Amino acid sequence: PLPSPPASFLRDPVASHTIASHPNLSPIVTSIKVDRFAQLLEHHPNQPFVRSVINGLRSGFWPYTEDKPDLYPTTWDAVGSPPTYETARAFLREQRDEEMSAGRWPSPSFGQDLLPGMVAMPIFAIPKPNSKKIRLINHLSYGKHSVNSLVPPEAIKGAVLDGVPILGDSLK
Repeated sequence: PLPSPPASFLRDPVASHTIASHPNLSPIVTSIKVDRFAQLLEHHPNQPFVRSVINGLRSGFWPYTEDKPDLYPTTWDAVGSPPTYETARAFLREQRDEEMSAGRWPSPSFGQDLLPGMVAMPIFAIPKPNSKKIRLINHLSYGKHSVNSLVPPEAIKGAVLDGVPILGDSLK
């Protein structure tokens, strides 16, 4: 089965208070009809794995995350400065608007400052190779307190954590 979130995250009083006082922030959004998906997999031979995937689709995934070190900050803003050229700024605004209109970024704005217990990682707009198009990069390994710094490399050695197609292959 996929691992559950570390207990230290589930018991974090700062993050728990923010989540409880802002229930409209960060809902789990998926195009997968989870109840139907669960029905289709009810006879799958690896039920512990199936249950862990269903739980992740309902509650969110925390693949292989370990407890935060004692010196890890409660709130961490690594976003940095906006892009210096207008093409990238316009692209990021378009991406934001598209995601929000599709309901994939359903949280309303809560201002420019992170709420207690939140972590913000940088996003970039970079040119695609051999193209005039731009692509969006979520840099989850940026900085010494990145979200990926909580995932030990040996825990995911050989694993490809790259979306629903990979998940579907692993369920076969």
